[in-house]
Amino acid sequence: MPVLAPASGTSQPPYPLHASIVDKLDPQYVAFYNKHIINAQQVHYQPVAASRVGGKLIPGGSNNLPVDLTQDFSISRQETEGPEVDGQSWFTFMAVVGFLAILTQRIRLAPEDPFPAAVHDSWEALLWTVSKGVQILNLNKDLVTIGGSSAGGNLAAVLTQKATELLPTLKFRVQLLIVPVTDNTAAVTTNATYKSCQFTAALPAEKMLWYRNHYLPDQTMWTALEASPLLAPLKTFAKLPPAVILVGELDVLRWEGEEYARKLNAAGVHAKVELMKGMPHPFLAMDGVLDEGKRAITILCESLKDAFASPSADLEQ
Repeated sequence: MPVLAPASGTSQPPYPLHASIVDKLDPQYVAFYNKHIINAQQVHYQPVAASRVGGKLIPGGSNNLPVDLTQDFSISRQETEGPEVDGQSWFTFMAVVGFLAILTQRIRLAPEDPFPAAVHDSWEALLWTVSKGVQILNLNKDLVTIGGSSAGGNLAAVLTQKATELLPTLKFRVQLLIVPVTDNTAAVTTNATYKSCQFTAALPAEKMLWYRNHYLPDQTMWTALEASPLLAPLKTFAKLPPAVILVGELDVLRWEGEEYARKLNAAGVHAKVELMKGMPHPFLAMDGVLDEGKRAITILCESLKDAFASPSADLEQ
């Protein structure tokens, strides 16, 4: 399958916004980018270790909100092999988590732990949550949702499909998928927004493929359903819960988020797509400086309230 060549590793800042995209971007994003991001080293042009010690990867987020309690848990595995799932909070969207008031857990990181390590860890975390976690955290198993952003959106979609088959008594009220990766076979030659947004800000196609090649170094696994949930058959989509899917107008991942919603709707499952105008990929993490980032959080909070409001969880209102 045709793919872009990996980053050369030789490019240096500054990184001006590409001419094909700059006039389409939200002016707030352009102004912030030109002031705070243009001279920052891009992660796909340096070693992974350098990115991990280089400070905040996505500037522009609001301050973390105070919450009543945060707790870290180490989870013993029930079905997969490996060490305990480390429960230490390590999360790009801590401010968003504060707004949603949910518990986070650490996900292992590629390239040291490539696919399917993150899927296994997330599955073990879900198993723990709906078993031991119910009593420890005083949870109501009738009021459960699942969600994630970007790679986390991929994991949320994968776990929802897997839970539908293996945990039939668990009923998610809604799945909240923000700029999700649903098709890890996508390329500029095969995907509409990989092509139209090839040189977009924040997550150009080349950078997305850099991430993919770290997470999925074995290309034969790109079509696995636990890597590309969009490829699941329609009968699987028919069993899934309703979805709210947020996509960026100028994100390479826009098409696969919209297509995931189209397949849900085609299978008779209500899926609502919210298009964030003029936005590249990381708008949710930039809620401190972008109005569309703030709107995204509002949509997520309102979607949760709607999902919890009644057994029918009518998301069409």
